[in-house]
Amino acid sequence: MQGFAPLSERYSGKRVLVTGGLGFIGSNLVRRLVRTGASVTVIDACFPDQGANLFNLKGILDEVALVIADVGRVDDISAYMVDQDYVFNLAACISHVGSLRDPLRDLERNCVSQLRFLGALTELSPGARVLYTGSRSQYGSPSYLPMDEEHPMKPVDFNGVHKTAVEEYHRILHGLGKLRYTSLRLTNIYGPRHQMHHDGQGFLNWFIRQALAGQEICVYGDGAQKRDFLYVDDAVEAILLAASDPRCEGEAFNLASGVPTSVKEAAETICGLAGNSCRCVPYPPEAVAVEPGDMHLDGSRLQKLLDWRPRVGLEEGIARTLAFYRRYGSRYFHEGRGRVALEASTLGLGASSEK
Repeated sequence: MQGFAPLSERYSGKRVLVTGGLGFIGSNLVRRLVRTGASVTVIDACFPDQGANLFNLKGILDEVALVIADVGRVDDISAYMVDQDYVFNLAACISHVGSLRDPLRDLERNCVSQLRFLGALTELSPGARVLYTGSRSQYGSPSYLPMDEEHPMKPVDFNGVHKTAVEEYHRILHGLGKLRYTSLRLTNIYGPRHQMHHDGQGFLNWFIRQALAGQEICVYGDGAQKRDFLYVDDAVEAILLAASDPRCEGEAFNLASGVPTSVKEAAETICGLAGNSCRCVPYPPEAVAVEPGDMHLDGSRLQKLLDWRPRVGLEEGIARTLAFYRRYGSRYFHEGRGRVALEASTLGLGASSEK
């Protein structure tokens, strides 16, 4: 990007807070931030089944401050929220089916906790640049394709409603002059450090788990439904660029690769690399309720503004992901919260780990 400093200069020496930083996207973001020379604090509630895994920060734990707490418990985390330069707000529960099963729990974790956190943030770090990661699920079923930022928001589950509400919290506080925010609505992100012990988050990574287990990949429906897949390293780069670009302040953008691919084609790509097979099966009843059909985003607005393009194609990204889990799969193929608690205790982290 002409006229803008490289990421290493933008973040070097900056105080950066990452909520949800033990999870999939959060941990990849934290690792990149540490490489830039940022001073990073990680807050993660480590809710069961949400993907928090201490192994995600293997090798850099002594370079970050780690706080295991819900972002809504502001009395427990306020000391870590003071005078931050950047806040990457990734903390969320992201199960669409789970939100239909227990909408009040989803409301508490995704909305109430966020409102408490943001209220404290406006007092403790009023000058921070805040980037919130929203979701394509905010749009619901498409009225047209590709879906741009002006597409109506009609979520098909409570999680999509709550993600939309939290984005609106950021926007309102920005309008009141209390918060400097940018929101990115993410597409299907995949890659290393994703939880791999259940299929409730990110079906592409679950396909990879099935392949590594020597199982046949089961594709719902006829597999013709199209999605927009983005490798996590590309997503992290765009997140860092957007958070540090003043032209993005006060705006919401789609973050997408712009390359629609059918679910069956993605499954066949995995099979070609892993040597297994796939077949189409009927949708389970609970999956039908949250299936939008074809759904891919128009990410051109952000791409043009940042002069950013994804670098990792689908086949290369899947190959990298397969290689990661072939090496470290034992750290991800079982429920992660116990592992976090056990390893935190073993390492003497307790509730937090100071630099």
